[in-house]
Amino acid sequence: MSSLFDRYDAEYRTLTSQIQSSLSTLTTYSGGGDAGSQVTLCSGLLKQADDLIKQMDLEARAGDRELQVKCKAYKKTLQALRKDFEAARGRVDREGLLAGAGKGREDRNRLLQTTDNLGRQNDTLDKARRVMAETEDVALEITEELGRNREKIQSARSKVLEVSGMTNQARRLVHSMSKRETQQKIMMYGLALVLVGAIVVVVYYMQK
Repeated sequence: MSSLFDRYDAEYRTLTSQIQSSLSTLTTYSGGGDAGSQVTLCSGLLKQADDLIKQMDLEARAGDRELQVKCKAYKKTLQALRKDFEAARGRVDREGLLAGAGKGREDRNRLLQTTDNLGRQNDTLDKARRVMAETEDVALEITEELGRNREKIQSARSKVLEVSGMTNQARRLVHSMSKRETQQKIMMYGLALVLVGAIVVVVYYMQK
């Protein structure tokens, strides 16, 4: 399982826990207080969970089958929670908890404020997800670049070893040529000594 999917998974579990808590409050609501903000809060949490499921689904497509199976299970759970929410909201509407002109205006203001807060939270989460995705892309590019540099270094090392081998071969060749030249000089000096000796012998016998 990828680290990014793990983070999405943990965030999804937190959201579903908050949704269940909000639904529990709505289903046990018996009148009085402010149900509108609770409805808006639960709706916003469901939207966040739906957006998160989409991100998880994209990540799962690049992963193994286990991630895809988990995403399908999460989608079914979210659908069930959404049905429970619709039922709870219908119950709240039927009981008329949002009725009344003065209270309605107050509730609408609170709803708008809550909606704005949720919108800002969603924007922050989206930015965080984009930053994580961009960070992973940069990490992959760096890894690929390091791989290319490693290949270049290995190629350069091979060339250095090849040049070093050629240098050693040339050194041995020069040494061999120098040795052969020394041997030839010795032979020439020996031959010269023999010729000089022969000349001396000839001159000696000619003078007798």
